[in-house]
Amino acid sequence: AVVSTQSGHYGRGYGIFSMPIFLDLIQHIDVVTVSTWEPAINSAVQLRFTDGIVLLQANGPYERDQWFHSLLWKFSILNSKKALKMTSCPEIIAKELKSLVNIALKSQLHDPQVWTDCLVLISDQLNHTNSLPPNALEEIIEALGPALGQLNPPTPELCDFFSRYCRDGPCAATAVVVFAPGVHAILKHNVDFGKYTYIRTFARDFIIALASQDACPESLPCFVHTMHSPGARCPHPRVLPNLMAVFLAAIWSAFDTKCSYRRNSSVNLLLGSNRTEITNNKLPKEKVTSCFMKMVELCATHEDWVKEMAPLLQPIPFPDEAMKYPPFVRGMVNVLKRFASDQRPEVRECMFPMREGKESWIQLIAPDHNCCPDNGETFCAIVRILLDRAAVRRKLIRQLAYSCLDAFRLMVIRGDEFFVRMLSEMIESDVIEDKDQKEQALSTLRSNPDGERFYRAMCDRQAALCNLAQLGGPTKLAMPAHSTDADVEKVLSSGPFGNLEKLSLAFTCVTSDCARHLVKLPNLQHLNLWCTQFGDTGLCLLAEHCHRLKSLNLCETLVTDEGLLALTELKTLNSLNLNSTKLSAQVFEELINKLPSLASYDIRYTEACAHHTPFMKGEEHFRV
Repeated sequence: AVVSTQSGHYGRGYGIFSMPIFLDLIQHIDVVTVSTWEPAINSAVQLRFTDGIVLLQANGPYERDQWFHSLLWKFSILNSKKALKMTSCPEIIAKELKSLVNIALKSQLHDPQVWTDCLVLISDQLNHTNSLPPNALEEIIEALGPALGQLNPPTPELCDFFSRYCRDGPCAATAVVVFAPGVHAILKHNVDFGKYTYIRTFARDFIIALASQDACPESLPCFVHTMHSPGARCPHPRVLPNLMAVFLAAIWSAFDTKCSYRRNSSVNLLLGSNRTEITNNKLPKEKVTSCFMKMVELCATHEDWVKEMAPLLQPIPFPDEAMKYPPFVRGMVNVLKRFASDQRPEVRECMFPMREGKESWIQLIAPDHNCCPDNGETFCAIVRILLDRAAVRRKLIRQLAYSCLDAFRLMVIRGDEFFVRMLSEMIESDVIEDKDQKEQALSTLRSNPDGERFYRAMCDRQAALCNLAQLGGPTKLAMPAHSTDADVEKVLSSGPFGNLEKLSLAFTCVTSDCARHLVKLPNLQHLNLWCTQFGDTGLCLLAEHCHRLKSLNLCETLVTDEGLLALTELKTLNSLNLNSTKLSAQVFEELINKLPSLASYDIRYTEACAHHTPFMKGEEHFRV
């Protein structure tokens, strides 16, 4: 270091100063180049005092700039502390805080300590500021908004200050605009909301304030869609889990009487204070329900988020008080309808219990449950949607019988025709395992006039089935070309076919309608449907009932991925011809993984052909 004084004396020293240089004595800091020094080491930082100058010689420009910006930042912090300490004027406080944030934003130092020092000073000032006029508050909020996303995590004081004015401050509208970038940054990162509950509370209050903007009702939809991004998939994997964490915490804070949060602990310890403030943040349940149910419904409009939401909500992670609150249940019903109508089976499965003994959403909306939002209309609508989407109808009916048999019986007693048909189908499909429950279901069905009619028709079908299934008849049968569904029905009803193992309908005019006759063949193992009008509906019916099938030829039929997925139920299938069908690579991969006995297949002229071996030989049963 080189020291010069006003009297003209110079001195040079190396190493550590014998006495510290106090920042409050420095009047000015600058960067200089000393021409009399060697070119390699002529860079220096100049510190100007009242009675002289100190030159700090650096080894190069990079080290000089590090020193300069570090000293400049410390100098700015000191000046801000002095200014804030000497004034109580709200306008000056707002001006100094805004200046401090701007300096931190423009600082050349890439060190988290810069924002740590800045936010600790701001938090300390907010703790000592009792009341400020609205215009000063608005200026402070605008000044501190950029600081929100710069430090992870923000300080409790800063979050509490922001939360307070999002929640009930006079400038909540300004806060919503200013805080949006900071909230985006919080939700896009991996935040430990369990440890930093004050950040979660701030995000909750921000979303409520956003939904409460009467002047701009599109604020919340715009926020949700911006968080997702315009693409089909959200590029930020933490956004939805963070939104769901905020949503669940908000519902519990509004409905749970024991909900309380610990505040201000981390920075109080940092500042040497052992004061702990515990506040109850219970919010009006009407406001919370209206806001967050709207947010969840908006999240459910994005297909990729639905797949993540469904398993998060499957355990019904809500307090009992919320499930008894009609507006909340009505909001959840809209989300459940979205789950039920999804094309992906794993999403629809979330309507049912996670494991035995656990309640499920389909049980909660059933008419025999205390949480049912109406007289069964919602339950009926969701069951209809599930049946329309089900690839394997029998599997779904078995799940419904296990979860909601009493609800079906209740609706039959009330005379609902749809449930009369459904209960009749449950009995006929033999999916009710308990003998007593089956007898009760049968008695309930026969107590209804329409149910008695369905029961008699079922008995007639069972008698015809017994006659058809009697041992005897041929083991092989090939229908002539251009045969129709009526022709197949006429032949199969002419006598017993209990021995029939191989059936060829190739080059006939049959459709999916003939499947209802094929499922009555108890020993059917090989079926050829080459070049027919057979489609997904009939394929799903075959997959439900013909579990002895070993070979199936669907070459040049109308089947698509929706129906082909049902084939995963045929565990004995070892030969499959899907040549010239609408088979995708993804569905074929699913079939390969879930059909352990599959030894030969043909997928030529399909989309899957480009990703897999188009033909694999094995024991062929494609022709009878």
